[in-house]
Amino acid sequence: MESATATRVETSAQNGTPEAQFALALMYLLGRGMPRDEQQGVAWLEKAAAQDHAEAQFHLGARHAAGQGVEKDAGMAANWYRKAATQGNAKAQYSLGLMLYSRPGASTDQKREAIAWFEKAAGSGHAGAQNNLGLIHANGSDAPRDYRKAMDLFARAAAQGDAAAQNNLGVLYGSGRGVPQNHVQAAGWYAKSAALGHAAAQYNLASLYETGRGVGQNLGVAARWYRKAAEQGHLKAQLSLAQILGGGNGLPKDTAEALSWYRTAAERGHAEARLQTAKILDAGDGIARDTHEALRFYELAAQQGMAEAQLRLGVFYDCGVDVDKDDEAAFHWYGRAAAQGSARAQFNLGLMLAHGQGTAVDLVRAWQWLNLAEAAGLSRAARHRRAIEARLSAQDLAAAKAAAAEWTPRPGKTG
Repeated sequence: MESATATRVETSAQNGTPEAQFALALMYLLGRGMPRDEQQGVAWLEKAAAQDHAEAQFHLGARHAAGQGVEKDAGMAANWYRKAATQGNAKAQYSLGLMLYSRPGASTDQKREAIAWFEKAAGSGHAGAQNNLGLIHANGSDAPRDYRKAMDLFARAAAQGDAAAQNNLGVLYGSGRGVPQNHVQAAGWYAKSAALGHAAAQYNLASLYETGRGVGQNLGVAARWYRKAAEQGHLKAQLSLAQILGGGNGLPKDTAEALSWYRTAAERGHAEARLQTAKILDAGDGIARDTHEALRFYELAAQQGMAEAQLRLGVFYDCGVDVDKDDEAAFHWYGRAAAQGSARAQFNLGLMLAHGQGTAVDLVRAWQWLNLAEAAGLSRAARHRRAIEARLSAQDLAAAKAAAAEWTPRPGKTG
């Protein structure tokens, strides 16, 4: 039966019927009724597309976009998408819109055209286009911000089971944008999306369970959803899961797994994860201590502006424990952390300046940093500040006080 059907389709295709050519192309591409043959499948797609078969044009565009069976060529992809889109093919309209909108350096005109194609596809019921158009109206960057319109578009896509739109509905309810804030509604939409495997929704749902907003607080459930998102590569979920596992908070503490997730996020460049990875490796609580790796992660976090990592690096180099003593390096890292307001770093920096350790003696700056450390609550700085004050001239003391009064913390760069 299948062989007879294939024969009829092939005969009709050979006679030039575009619908049969498209059907035969799919048979070759999918290996249904014909031996799977990508080259033959693409050849029949091209024959059908040349006769304005919209679905064949869409498939051909998708293959050029992905470089599947043909040379990857964005221009050819856009050309075939446009031919199909002009005939009303919603998938092609959406794909063309996506290609134009997400193109690096897309012009205003290209984005305007993309939105027009999204609107056509959305009007035909394409869930992806409805969701994208909803995001555009919610963000208000390339179209007037209109949360009501965004909500309507998300709802239409969500009703079709679109997980991204369901998550976006949850975001609007959770933030109270366009609708009264309602964490119960947000949780409901996140749950629908999370069940479909949407990583961002899994993370958002986990956050609600962790904090007890809209649902009963349950760290076990939170950890389960964080883990699902983390396993899909969701960076914030990896960090949040590590925090729950490492903190206990009523759950069994698992330092080894916490370290594993911190390290996964750290290797992807997350500054806080790098700091926490370093602290666990440094402490060796429940795991083998590894100061070499701890120092590597402290350095990475410090370079990203994490004040605590900068302070800890300074201490390592200052004390010469597990690393060669290096006063200049210690002075450098204390200075970076002190500039962000770390009281302990300010105290240590003041002492180094007072004694010429890793730098030239500078009693004015030493007084300034010790005064700032004292003001931040480090009481032991007072004794050292007073000792330095006794050695300063009235002019130098006035300069030190002015420097302390004018100082403002410098924000660190994190990411």
